[in-house]
Amino acid sequence: MPGASKCGFYMSQKRRYCGMTTKSGSSYCLEHLDVSNGTQGEKRRVPCPLDPNHTVWASNLGRHVKKCNKLKLLHANDNEPFYVRDCNLLRAGETGCGDPPHPNELVIQSIPVLERIYAEGFSDLPLQCKSNEYMESHRCAELASNRKHALQQSSLIQHMLDRKLLQDTRFIEFGCGRAELSRYINQVALQQHAGAPPTFTLIDRASNRMKFDSKFREDFEKLRGGPADAAITRRCKIDIRDLKLDPLLEADRDFVAVSKHLCGVATDLTLRCIANSERLNRDGGLKGVCIAMCCRHVCDPDQYVNRPFVESLLRGESGLSYRDFFNSLRKMCSWATSGRREGLSDDDVGGHFTNLPLGRRERLGLMARRVIDEGRKQWICENLTNRDYEVQLIKYTTPDVSLENVAMLMYTK
Repeated sequence: MPGASKCGFYMSQKRRYCGMTTKSGSSYCLEHLDVSNGTQGEKRRVPCPLDPNHTVWASNLGRHVKKCNKLKLLHANDNEPFYVRDCNLLRAGETGCGDPPHPNELVIQSIPVLERIYAEGFSDLPLQCKSNEYMESHRCAELASNRKHALQQSSLIQHMLDRKLLQDTRFIEFGCGRAELSRYINQVALQQHAGAPPTFTLIDRASNRMKFDSKFREDFEKLRGGPADAAITRRCKIDIRDLKLDPLLEADRDFVAVSKHLCGVATDLTLRCIANSERLNRDGGLKGVCIAMCCRHVCDPDQYVNRPFVESLLRGESGLSYRDFFNSLRKMCSWATSGRREGLSDDDVGGHFTNLPLGRRERLGLMARRVIDEGRKQWICENLTNRDYEVQLIKYTTPDVSLENVAMLMYTK
C-alpha cells in the first residue's frame, strides 16, 4: 500500500499504485476520486472530451473545455501555411483501426488464402545488413550496451550512402521523435562531404523530451571546426495527416524523406503526403526515400495506400472482402513481432485459437507483412514517377537486433 499522503488507487496495467498526492482527509487524488464514495452529482469527475487521459469535475466541464491545454494544441497550427486539415487522408475522419474486434474465424479463413497468394507471387526479402564506418567507430563505440538502435541506424545510413542520398541533400524526417536518426545522418554527411551542411525538417505530432535538435550545430562545429552559417533544423509539431509539405520546402533543392520505425498508418499517410507535394513529386524535387516500417498491426484498411493491389490478390476468392482480408493480415502481422517467451519452441501451440504451432504463426506473420509492404512499394512505383527511380524492400538488420527490420528504399537509378 502507498504512504498516507499518496493516492490509494491501484493501476492494474502498470502494476503499481498511483503516485499522486491526496488532499487532507482523502484516500485518492483528484483523478481517481470517483472510486471513493463521493461520485454523484457535482462531486463526480468525468473524462475531458478533448483528452480522455485526464478528468474534470462534471460541474466544471463547460468552463474547462474552453481553457483546456488540449484545445490550444489542437488549434496551434491553424494559421500555419503547412497545416491543411486531413489533406493526406483518403476520406475525412479519424485514422486508426476503428473496426470492432476482428473475428478469429475470418483469420482462420484467411490463412490458406495468404499461403496461396504468397506461394504464387512472393519471395522472401534478402538480408542486407550493412554498417557505416563512422557510426561503428564513433556512435557504436560510445555504447557499452544496448547498441541495437545504433546498429540499425548504421545500416540504414550506409544503405543511403551507397545510393548517393547523403550528398547535397535536404532531409525530411517523418515521425522524428527526438531526431536521433537525423542527427547521425548529419554527422555522417558532414564527415563524408565538404560544403554547406544538410538541413533537416523534423516532423512529429508529439512533444518529445531530450530532443537532439541543438546537437546538430554542436556536431557541425566539432566536425568542421567553425559555426554553421544558417539554421540546420526546423521542427514542426503536426500530425502527418494534416501536413502540406510545400510551404516548408526550398525551391531548387533535392530532398530525401527518412524515418525509422514509422508506425502503422503513419507510413501510408507519409507516402500520400509526399505524393501530394508539388515540389517533391510533380516538380521532381524528391531525390529518395528511406523508411524503416513497423507496426503493420495498427494499419488502417481505409487509409492503406494500395487497396486495389490487395483486391487484385483476392480475385477468385469467395467469402472474403478486402476489409476482412486486410484486417486478418493486420492481426497476423503481430505474430511475427510479438517475440517469444523463454523456453518456447517452434512446435509449441500454447492454446492459440488457430491451433497452429508458434513457428508457423511467425512465418504467417512475415508473409502478411510482406504483402502489405509490397502493396506500398508498387504504389510508389505507380505514383512517384517524375524521376527514374529504383524502389527496393530490404531487411536491413537481423531479427535479434530488431524484429521490425524491413525498410523501403527509393533512389535515382
